[in-house]
Amino acid sequence: MTQLTMRGRLARLGLVGIAAASLMLAGCSTVGSSTGGGDSTDAAGDGTFTLGFAVGGQPDADWQDLQGDVAKGLAEQRGWDFVELSNDNSEATATKNADIFIQKGVDMVMMFNGQPSANPVIAKKYADAGIPVVTFDIAQPGWYFVGVDNAAAGTDGGTALGNMAKEKWDCKVDLVIEAEGTAAGQINTWRTGNAADAIGKVCPDIPAENYVKYEADGNLTTSLANAPGVFAAHPDAKNILVVGLNDQAVVGALQAATQLGRDGSIMGWGQDGGLITGPNVDPNLVGSVMYFLEGYPSFAFEIADQIAAGNPPAVKDTGDDAAVSVKPCPVTAEQAAAIPNIEERVKELASAPEGTTAYDLFCKS
Repeated sequence: MTQLTMRGRLARLGLVGIAAASLMLAGCSTVGSSTGGGDSTDAAGDGTFTLGFAVGGQPDADWQDLQGDVAKGLAEQRGWDFVELSNDNSEATATKNADIFIQKGVDMVMMFNGQPSANPVIAKKYADAGIPVVTFDIAQPGWYFVGVDNAAAGTDGGTALGNMAKEKWDCKVDLVIEAEGTAAGQINTWRTGNAADAIGKVCPDIPAENYVKYEADGNLTTSLANAPGVFAAHPDAKNILVVGLNDQAVVGALQAATQLGRDGSIMGWGQDGGLITGPNVDPNLVGSVMYFLEGYPSFAFEIADQIAAGNPPAVKDTGDDAAVSVKPCPVTAEQAAAIPNIEERVKELASAPEGTTAYDLFCKS
């Protein structure tokens, strides 16, 4: 188990001075109890509602730590106890964390788990314990689904990339690479598959054999390691498009192309927006569909408030019928350059009027 240190994260982001009452960033410890009783009820009957929060723990994904910061602040506003753990991008750790949350008697869990093959086992543990769960972006039967409209996000990204290929190359595309994350199941089909399908609708004459898939696992390192095999198998491909499960998967392929000297005519369009803002954007990442992931807990607390009040809403556990649906925001690299980086976005959200979302503030396309 990894216990994340919130004070260090806030200091790094320059947010320590924000008032504790701010919407997003109250408090300065990661695991512990909030003071103040609040009016919420709790299943354990100890007088204080306790929220368990598991961040994903994937490398190169600052938004995952920030989700924990946001949730911590919102929990303290309500006088709730808060327990945060990291899934460490590990099936075993995510499963172990479920046992820890159950032992601590939490009344509800929110989490992102980038290794969802463990989710059925974890789901049974929580069901047996009577603990409701909110899952971010990766659906699991019986859990409240909070996330982007994945089907629309995939189609939006593929359509935008196809239009670029039409404009720049007259749809003469030698290779469409699909950097998949098969463990994500239907989410991968919606994001990666829909993107590839959308390219085909814009450029219908691309031969079927020019579409190639490989396993990127939603991770930059894995994607970078596995992508060279695709390029080696298609030595004559020049005009190349890349889509994938997330920004990390796509950028892994783009970096592999650069290392192999195959980046003379390649364009990638990501999903999630995690690597499209800031000073070090890959020059061949021409766009992404931003989800503003750091703000997901603010949506999830719509559900948490009802559960804490003793009026849990009906479970909606799929991307087709989400408990709370986040609107995707497709942006080109040029448009993304005008969007504040993730640290600045969190600051702006902290002072925004109640009910304001990151989409409201930053999606101008």
